Amino acid sequence: MRRDFPTTLLTKPLTRLVAPLCLLLVLAGCAQQEDLSLPGITRDSLWQNVQKRCLAPSDARHPDCAIVDHKRGFVLYKDAIGTSHYLVIPDHEVSGVEAHTVWQHGQPNQWAFGWDARGMVGKALGKALPDDMLGLAINARASRSQDQLHIHLDCISEAARAFVHGSAGDIGTTWSALQFQGKPVRAVLIPSPPASMDFNAFDMVRESLDLSPEAVTDRGLFVTYVVRPEGKSGFVVVDEPVDRQAGSNGHASDFLDRRCRLAGG
Repeated sequence: MRRDFPTTLLTKPLTRLVAPLCLLLVLAGCAQQEDLSLPGITRDSLWQNVQKRCLAPSDARHPDCAIVDHKRGFVLYKDAIGTSHYLVIPDHEVSGVEAHTVWQHGQPNQWAFGWDARGMVGKALGKALPDDMLGLAINARASRSQDQLHIHLDCISEAARAFVHGSAGDIGTTWSALQFQGKPVRAVLIPSPPASMDFNAFDMVRESLDLSPEAVTDRGLFVTYVVRPEGKSGFVVVDEPVDRQAGSNGHASDFLDRRCRLAGG
């Protein structure tokens, strides 16, 4: 099981601190792969926390609730791990990518909401960041620990930058089968000279598969923006279906970097 707390905490003198630390991280909003065998940690801990901190009728809203937009139906929530890591979460209960409603056309656009809020990443780091350094990712059910839909917002990783630029000749306006870190993915470019997101990544993937919402299988998705001085600039959408035989678990947040090293974070 993937763990995102520092491995230095696993040294023998600090072993007794691991359980309470993991619990603290979950209750503070960590939506990665925590150890769910620990007391008090369940698959709905994130949703319970967001409800109490961001959605309760109270004048005192927790500082981790960066944006609460009831009109659009989403919360931008500060994750516990990573200075600039945020989560885009519906203000109502939705389990994740396996929920059929996620893939139905005409749903509120969680991706566009997250992209509109991307300035929060630079604000957290104390510097403005270019659009092509930012990304959004959602993990498959097979690689997440929390059963409330959440899209990760942060800087992209060095590997993601190499992928979207190194595969520039292969990522066109029709879907292409590629490899990311040895895992099979599909990618497509959606031309958009101004970095304004007017599409829903869930719709793009479902329509490309020509499936009904009920037939879409478990997968992770990643979206970033690319600037091509000699070519079409726009958004790259990466689809990472869960494929056990190929070693893919749909952990699309591998495209992001909680340390934001590309920005010197």
